[in-house]
Amino acid sequence: MRSTSKFHNNSSRRPVVLLDVDGVINDLKCLWGAPADDHVVVRSNGYKVYVPRYMPALVQWLCSVADVHWCTTWRDRANLEIARHLGIDPLPVVDDGTNDRHVDWKAAAAYSLAESALAAGRRVVWIEDFGDRLPVHEMPRGVEYVDTASGSDPLQVLTAEMIPDWMFGLSSGEAA
Repeated sequence: MRSTSKFHNNSSRRPVVLLDVDGVINDLKCLWGAPADDHVVVRSNGYKVYVPRYMPALVQWLCSVADVHWCTTWRDRANLEIARHLGIDPLPVVDDGTNDRHVDWKAAAAYSLAESALAAGRRVVWIEDFGDRLPVHEMPRGVEYVDTASGSDPLQVLTAEMIPDWMFGLSSGEAA
């Protein structure tokens, strides 16, 4: 289990964000027939990824205030096929090396990254469509979770309102 770290500066005190794609950036409602008028459709390996038009600015902002890592079943394909549509450079990828399409591997693969960031005094935020099933017993204490699939609408995507309030006080390069 590893997180590629060639992009990661261990001396940084910026928060770490673990970012999923499907159900976070990719609006799954559109797969079920919801209008895609306010979305950019990215075609990838026979799939359609529905990216809300506001999402590139939101993800770019996250990248400006935090060290963002992909934590997605897309793995490095997120860099190859989605990052450019978001207007961001390639991000480090949390990967367990198995190519498993289920999500069960994510917590174990992200554990050491989260643990070392927390030990260095950095905050860690995991943005995922958990569906009210937060992996609190599988991750180090102190990880904060943004669940885009909680509550009455399990097919939401990330919005600025879901971002922890403390992150809005950060500017580029600033520590939390």
